[in-house]
Amino acid sequence: MIDDSNKPGLRITAAARAIHIVLSLFAIVVCALALGAVIGLVSLFGHISPCWPMLLGGPVLAWVLRASGSLRISLAPLFVAVAVLLAGAYAECLDAIARISAVTGASFSEAWRLGGASFTLQVAELALSPLSIIVYTAAAIFAAYTVRRRPIDRRS
Repeated sequence: MIDDSNKPGLRITAAARAIHIVLSLFAIVVCALALGAVIGLVSLFGHISPCWPMLLGGPVLAWVLRASGSLRISLAPLFVAVAVLLAGAYAECLDAIARISAVTGASFSEAWRLGGASFTLQVAELALSPLSIIVYTAAAIFAAYTVRRRPIDRRS
């Protein structure tokens, strides 16, 4: 049996490209939610708004996604920016559930069931200030800037 995998000029099939895109998008969403959970935990223990740790978490997310190969898709900076905003939204929702839990005396899981998704989103929206929106936007822009494609230097 002849191994043709190292020959130049092999074409990548449409199915392989589609699978790569789907797996990359899945990795981006999973990493964004994981970052949101970590940022939510840091903000709860630090008694700070979740937007501030996102300034450090955004570039870390971009680095992890680039190192894993998930950003070998077109429009990678856009996907990183959306992932940072998704992580921020998730962290804000976790913070809102913790506030609902503190006010009602219910456990974390009971607080989620108490109001559901719509109540959690309303409490998270009330916690957003113009400054936190600016900080999330800056974190998303900075993370997108870190993954932009650099031009290849051909002066060799």
